[in-house]
Amino acid sequence: MVSTLRGQGPLASSPNKAERAAWAASSTFVDLTWPDLGAARYTVYRDGVRIGGTKGDSIRDSAVTPGTEAAYTISAETEGGTGHTWRLNATMPTDGRPATLAATARQIEAKAKRYSKTTVVWRSFIRQKWATVPKKLGSVSGCKYTSGYKYSGDNRGYSKKITGPGFRAGVRGVIHWNESSYDLYPQTGWTKVYKAKTGKFVAKRKASTKKIDFRAMTKHNGKTRSVRGTVKATDPFCPKYGPRRAGIGVTFDMRVARNGDFYATGKYRQAPDHELYVFGHKGKKHSTKVVHRSKSSSLLCLSQPMCERGTINNHGSY
Repeated sequence: MVSTLRGQGPLASSPNKAERAAWAASSTFVDLTWPDLGAARYTVYRDGVRIGGTKGDSIRDSAVTPGTEAAYTISAETEGGTGHTWRLNATMPTDGRPATLAATARQIEAKAKRYSKTTVVWRSFIRQKWATVPKKLGSVSGCKYTSGYKYSGDNRGYSKKITGPGFRAGVRGVIHWNESSYDLYPQTGWTKVYKAKTGKFVAKRKASTKKIDFRAMTKHNGKTRSVRGTVKATDPFCPKYGPRRAGIGVTFDMRVARNGDFYATGKYRQAPDHELYVFGHKGKKHSTKVVHRSKSSSLLCLSQPMCERGTINNHGSY
């Protein structure tokens, strides 16, 4: 019997079957397994180089070097051209002695404790310096300032800053890996109205943050956590309820791992511009990963009946 190390993807315990994968390694081979999602074929890469493919849900890589680490990617190929991808880092022991396996296992566990906290940031912003309410939307929205008025935008592009750039509405959530608590920071920016022709200032208000939320959906275990973010913010000069309500609407779910892996899904109204980031903190330094960015097709999409909702679907490492 060959002695092996066994490891799982950081999301292997996820309630979502599609996120689970695992590996087992000796000094001479690595076995990879993953859930069969019914794909036509699964292609496997080691350190970015294709090493094989299969119609099944496992593969053995015998071309490994003892005492090294390899980054594997398993890609599910479907008829529609989109599928799922798993990423696993497998460590090969230098030999099969129990003492060697135990020491290598301790090293793997230490590497899994990569970050002290993880920050998730969603921001919805108006790219332009000025914005006007589309006539089609203004006639049915019930908003106070439509024809003859303009709104100041955020006048910026995408930004990887954790805090600072202007936006209409957003949420920042922080997961602490050494404790069960997590932090929620809901925010909205000033909505400022001006006369369209003269540029004369008319009024300013902030949208309510009551429907902006970030929460952990699973219990603290120090390794992985599922979170949900919600951003619902109505133009403060428009009706807050009813079918005519126009505003920002976002819901996203993420499963983040302490070692830096993540999986994200969600839906959003396709206006205004949106950005979603995840940051991993180690001391005063942090990593940054762009999870989602989308540019507004039309401010008409602030009204849900006007446009289909956009989708978020991303995974990888941060």
